[in-house]
Amino acid sequence: MTVMAWTQRGVGRYEPCDRPALEAFQRDNFGADSIQLSEDHFRWLFEEPPERDPEGMQLWVCKRNGGIVGQQAGIPFALKTGDHIRRASWAIDLMVAPEWRLRGVGPGLSETHAAASEATVSLSMTDAAYKSYKRAGWLDLGNVPTFLRVLDPPRCLRVSPYDGGLARIVARLGQPAMATASLGYYAAARAAGGRLTEVDHFDRRADELWAAASPQHTCIARRDWAFLNWRFDSIPTAQRHRRFLVTKRDTLMAYIVLRVDRWRGESVGVVCDYLARPGWLMPAFALMVEQARRERMAALLCRTLNHHAARPLSMMGFLCLKNGLRQPTRMMARVAADRQELAPLLGDPRNWFVTTADSDMGFKELGE
Repeated sequence: MTVMAWTQRGVGRYEPCDRPALEAFQRDNFGADSIQLSEDHFRWLFEEPPERDPEGMQLWVCKRNGGIVGQQAGIPFALKTGDHIRRASWAIDLMVAPEWRLRGVGPGLSETHAAASEATVSLSMTDAAYKSYKRAGWLDLGNVPTFLRVLDPPRCLRVSPYDGGLARIVARLGQPAMATASLGYYAAARAAGGRLTEVDHFDRRADELWAAASPQHTCIARRDWAFLNWRFDSIPTAQRHRRFLVTKRDTLMAYIVLRVDRWRGESVGVVCDYLARPGWLMPAFALMVEQARRERMAALLCRTLNHHAARPLSMMGFLCLKNGLRQPTRMMARVAADRQELAPLLGDPRNWFVTTADSDMGFKELGE
């Protein structure tokens, strides 16, 4: 028996009869109030994603001595790499009972999960998972940066995660100067014909936007209407998301999904997802910044990996926090053994488009 075969003993896909044992495991290891124990969230996450795994829901458990001692979940998605669509999966919720750690359970679960797709990607993993993936040969893509746009410098001084250091730099310009810059970019966006409209749900124009916007991104999870409808309109917490469309006449040029969180007593806008046609990223964010400023938010945050976004966001006054607000958002990828030709492509962070809507990064709010 090989080492990997030995570690994968007892590992199998979740079956409905496993639910009582799984709930007990999750209650002990994630906490009684964890999102993993929500019936609605479980059904939405594992039974309703648009890119369902034909082999079954992407949830694996490891059983030893008659009980569940570990789990690994995945979110299947369609990964566009160049002109091709690949079967891929976000690796989430790897958890092993403390008494079973360092005994092969974790590697066995993650290897079983990785074998189910052409590519497996993990975002915002724990230190323990990062070390385990590193040992297993996953590609390390570094960190997903957070872009911070200060809207109200005095209020940001009070909530800055860096003892006000970054906010003070912006505060030297003064709130009037920040507002003037914001209005300038807003006026340019309006002059280009851009209009920002808040809607209750996404419509089929999202498919046209995806077709027009996706070619500029080498590696990106498919963001068509089916995905947006599942990720934001059908999720149990759909009411927390605000959907903004940027249109020029009747054409959808971009969308931005916003969530307003309370962070240390202040309202902070969190850009959960966005997509723009070529040349429309800056106008879309200019319209969003002005909307957030008018609603008196203290700041606007956007956690994203996008080679095309860094310069435009910087020009609009966004500060790039490479290590995030509180801790780095690491990103790693694993390529299937028979798809190793994809490794150079997927291993280069400059090729990727990632937002908080990917994986499970957007499930928690700033205060959690």
